[in-house]
Amino acid sequence: MKRPAKQLNTQMNLPLLNAPATAVPDHKQKELTLTLMELLINAARANNLMLPANGGGDESPEAHR
Repeated sequence: MKRPAKQLNTQMNLPLLNAPATAVPDHKQKELTLTLMELLINAARANNLMLPANGGGDESPEAHR
């Protein structure tokens, strides 16, 4: 039996600015890195919570850990 195709999400592609590279002090770089990691982790958790509502399949998210 064939599984139905996954629903595609809308994606916005924004043009990147051609700005010169900026030097970031070490203490700010660490803060930015930690903030980015937290943002990505929270986004992954939010996406994981939304999977069943978006056709994530019959398995629970815990089955993939």
